[in-house]
Amino acid sequence: MKSGAGSPFDDDFDQEDETAAEPDSDTTQADTDLETNTSAEPADITEQLPYKYRRDGVQDGRNHANLFLRDEAEAHVEDVVDAMDEIFESESVYKIDVLEAIVLAANDDTRTVEDELRKMGYGMK
Repeated sequence: MKSGAGSPFDDDFDQEDETAAEPDSDTTQADTDLETNTSAEPADITEQLPYKYRRDGVQDGRNHANLFLRDEAEAHVEDVVDAMDEIFESESVYKIDVLEAIVLAANDDTRTVEDELRKMGYGMK
């Protein structure tokens, strides 16, 4: 062997090298806590958003249900969609949202279709 080359199997590391190589336990714990908190926050924030802003598409989070309407009822739905388009003039109001709002508002005299759409996130722009 060349002089000064030393054996690769010798444990002749300096004590300083070992402490420099070891991560600081306080820093590691703080980093772990930070990662845990930041990864949990976006999920919590997303859950707090109204339905319209949480979804990727108008059908997300909904079950499929066939709804058969007579012409008179279908015309009424179209009238309600048009009325909601006028109320929320800066937004496109989806028929499926209006249908759900009609069903929800029908159960309680104090609830309106407009109120239900606002709960979904319409009118927040």
